[in-house]
Amino acid sequence: MVFGTTHKVKSHRLGRRRKKGGSRMVVAPWIVITLVCVLVASGLTWGFVALMRSGCSGPIYRVTVAVAPSLFGTLEDAAQEWEATQPEASTGQCIGAEIREVSARDAQAGMSTNWEEKTLGPRPIAWVPDSQAWASYLGSSEATAGIVAAADPLVLGEASSVLAVPDSKAAELGWTGGEPPTWADVVAAAQAGDITIAAANPRRSTEGLVAMLNAAGDGAGGLSAEAMAAWKTATGTGALAADADELLAAYAETPDPTRVMTALDYQVDDFNAENDPADPLVAVSPAGTNVSAVATYLVLGGGWVSKSDAGIAEQFGSFLRGEVESGAFEDPELGPVDDPAAALAQTTTEAVGEAVNAWRVGREELHVLFLVDRSSSTGAETVSYNGDDLTAGDAAVQTAIATVQAMESNSRAGLWEYGVGAGDDAPYREVADLAELSDDHRETLETDLYDVSEDSYDGGSPLYDTLVAARDYMNGHATDGALSVIVVLTNSSRDEVSEGSAADTAAALTEQGGSTVVYTVGFGETDPENLTTLAAATGGSYVQAPSEGDVLDAIGG
Repeated sequence: MVFGTTHKVKSHRLGRRRKKGGSRMVVAPWIVITLVCVLVASGLTWGFVALMRSGCSGPIYRVTVAVAPSLFGTLEDAAQEWEATQPEASTGQCIGAEIREVSARDAQAGMSTNWEEKTLGPRPIAWVPDSQAWASYLGSSEATAGIVAAADPLVLGEASSVLAVPDSKAAELGWTGGEPPTWADVVAAAQAGDITIAAANPRRSTEGLVAMLNAAGDGAGGLSAEAMAAWKTATGTGALAADADELLAAYAETPDPTRVMTALDYQVDDFNAENDPADPLVAVSPAGTNVSAVATYLVLGGGWVSKSDAGIAEQFGSFLRGEVESGAFEDPELGPVDDPAAALAQTTTEAVGEAVNAWRVGREELHVLFLVDRSSSTGAETVSYNGDDLTAGDAAVQTAIATVQAMESNSRAGLWEYGVGAGDDAPYREVADLAELSDDHRETLETDLYDVSEDSYDGGSPLYDTLVAARDYMNGHATDGALSVIVVLTNSSRDEVSEGSAADTAAALTEQGGSTVVYTVGFGETDPENLTTLAAATGGSYVQAPSEGDVLDAIGG
């Protein structure tokens, strides 16, 4: 609950404890009366003022602060403490801060493209990323540099960039108890086959981003092209995951003594405390690790930020600054920073932008056609998505929107819907052509997907005919150097409308040829057998629908 508003954005952490917060104890009226009497009698007038608010007047006006999940609890507590001091605007109105949990990557992507209020909440006036590198990345683009250009970052603390290494492997390689390896040593060990590097995606996670900046750094805050090429090669042989949570969860399920994972220091501690593995992980900080995850508070300068809202956010920032300088601000994920200026100078805006762009070079461009099932079955089943109970069809639409938001701007995307009667002469409708994800096309696609969620077609699901036609379309639009993909989103694995069976359709897809790969995403109680048959015929696979977020990693993006 965020100041009376149900909080629906789930944390991606491994269960780290919150600093404070929690449920409130209900207090009987006679206790309150007694407490007031004691406070007054003892001269503690601040207690009486807290109970009898008499400073500002009117309803509390709150500005939105987007906060990374690892810092959400601490910032929520700080906002409540600030509000208890009765801050007020120049007009005398009561003011406050509404803390919204938004990953740093989602916030950066939302401010770079089209902020999706339905998923992320209101556009933020202030931002607390868990690494200043995300603000640097936002500032590296001319189109979005103004959002953070005037910000005066307040350093809240930092987490160290480390490698999570099984203790047995770290001891074998001599990485504990003496001089730590350099990043070049780590890459060399991967090239020799002694380890595999399982990296978190630097475009999706803080731990992946700071690891890349360290591994590819030139030691002076810039980028080494040679080191970047070596890092890309080394991480290309391992598992590229969305974040360290995913890497660590996979390790917990199937421990691998050769696997070395990018992480932050507290994530390694949490993993060992929560899993008590037989071969615990040790946090190895390679020599030359100059970039940490520096958490900051920034008042934004986007066109949506009014002068009055910015002023309120600055007042909250002043309160936080006082807490930090007095030592009262503490977060279990963060270590203190002795020299904030040096922490902010660990890398530059130009270096971060160059590093992220260099990491992308050589990776396949992604072309995706979404096939969204709008047959009657999609409205008859309820599933959970993002903590809400939605129809399977609406969950499919939300998954498609999240995937569009996660795709790179040089990718291409299109949209079809299908159901009996969807098209004039076909059981499908071509809603949006395959096109590059410019800001305009991304916004158009999201609008089209919301419009599609209003459509419903009586009868069965004509998947087979639609899929054959869609693959013919995508094969016709295939280009060299691009990964051509169809993503089917459905809760129906049976098709009693099209001619033939799933096996017949799979044979037709095989005969059709082409490079387009099909991924079938199943929601609810769908039987994955037929969906697997269809996808496998093209070299793709069946994907169980996520309970939140996108399917980009599952389709090779």
